[in-house]
Amino acid sequence: MSSVAAEKEKIRKTMLKRRDMISSTEVSEKSRLIQLNVMNSRHFLISETLGVYLPIGSEVRTEEIIRRALESAKKVALPRIESDKMTFIQLNDRLLQENNLVVGKFGLKEPSKQGTEITEIDLLVVPGIAFDNEGSRIGYGRGYFDRYMADTKVSFSLGLGYRFQLLSNPLPQSRLDQRINGLSTETGILYF
Repeated sequence: MSSVAAEKEKIRKTMLKRRDMISSTEVSEKSRLIQLNVMNSRHFLISETLGVYLPIGSEVRTEEIIRRALESAKKVALPRIESDKMTFIQLNDRLLQENNLVVGKFGLKEPSKQGTEITEIDLLVVPGIAFDNEGSRIGYGRGYFDRYMADTKVSFSLGLGYRFQLLSNPLPQSRLDQRINGLSTETGILYF
């Protein structure tokens, strides 16, 4: 394991442990504020197509973003992982029902293969474990979002995280890592 990979793994473990310690009430309350910031942002308002993750564990919730986007007649797409590639499949009201999502790789809920693949995204909502003030992020270490952002037309990428996930020191980065354009926390949106 390279020194960058080892540093990232140490930060990942520390931050996941800290994130998993917050209560479900705190996750709900902070997620509501984080999502409000997103929904009131210029990038959300002007976007026609959104790529949004479905949260697991203590990740920032995204349900309100998805609901508001669908109510605003925006295209919403959810990630689907097959082998080492992530695609985004368009969501519709029928597909949003829990029983129309399948459990995919890593136990994540995702759309089945039946939906339409979206290849251009105006606003990509990105999960993360740690972020810095330069737009770098540490995810789960598999590189799906980094590869997707490198290979796909994404107009604006916005991370979602709790304020404590924003670290003051620059994060270690490899040549494959992609920076995000902004970060929404419960205290507001930072642009990079």
